[in-house]
Amino acid sequence: MLEEKNILVIHHEQDRYFETLCSRFPDLHFYSARSDAKLAQQMADLQPQVLLSFRCDPISTDAQRLAVRNSCVKWVQVAGAGYDHLGNLDDLTCAVTNCAGVLSRFQAETVIGAMINLNFGFFRYQQQQQRKEYRKLPWHSLEGQKLLLVGMGHIGRAVAINGRHFGMHITAIRSTIQDSPEADVVCTPDQIYEVLPEADFVSLHLPYSEATHHFFDARMFGAMKESAYFINTARGNIVDEEALVAALQGKTIAGAYLDVFSEEPIPQSSQLWQLENALLTPHYCDSVDDWHERFAAFFADNLQRWVVGEELQNMIRP
Repeated sequence: MLEEKNILVIHHEQDRYFETLCSRFPDLHFYSARSDAKLAQQMADLQPQVLLSFRCDPISTDAQRLAVRNSCVKWVQVAGAGYDHLGNLDDLTCAVTNCAGVLSRFQAETVIGAMINLNFGFFRYQQQQQRKEYRKLPWHSLEGQKLLLVGMGHIGRAVAINGRHFGMHITAIRSTIQDSPEADVVCTPDQIYEVLPEADFVSLHLPYSEATHHFFDARMFGAMKESAYFINTARGNIVDEEALVAALQGKTIAGAYLDVFSEEPIPQSSQLWQLENALLTPHYCDSVDDWHERFAAFFADNLQRWVVGEELQNMIRP
């Protein structure tokens, strides 16, 4: 049960979902923190029991990690699937839940769109258009191509469903062999070098942690065939970005779609900007226009559970 009625939303854009929360819970008090300084002040003044934590550029991970470790906090709802911005959860004393699954099908839609773009060569035609060059480029269908999914959570499964709709052969890498009806083949991480050379597309869907830091490295890029494409919509630091740039520059892989990067925003000095065989988007591939409201609705459902003492959904740390 809530002993205090102060709930703090950590995000610099609260206007789109505050109405949803306030109208559903008129007896609770919602506040927002839009900067590091405001977050520190609100934590001290309000002593909130519940935090809704958005990962966003104006609020540093250091400030968020400090806030969630305040003894007044009993529960943190992460707005999104990834919670690495909160740091190591082992030293927390509060419950942590996330929004895994809320936007999965939209991210999967973007991933399949990128595969169609890369496979057909829309981006190459756009480059030709800028040069006023009229030339036909060969291509072949996604049908029969092999998609390797590294990670098979909510998003990986949604991508697999999309891929099978186009007639792709799906191989999934999971930590353990589990029943995965969306995939044709399931392998464990120690088998990745056996399946990488066969893949036409490699799509990364792992959570970020110390264990997955630079998981996808130069050796893995070297195991891919030259005609293969690489997709990362998970977290930038799961990939050795220098190795990725080298593979794209050397054309030892055909190209890539990247929505996440080792440093965000991408520095102006980054070599990624110069690559003609890479599609870049600004960590926004699942952000449909009403994503704020979707997260707010999920949080509201969980908040109702909290108020009446029921088990929370998507529990990461009890």
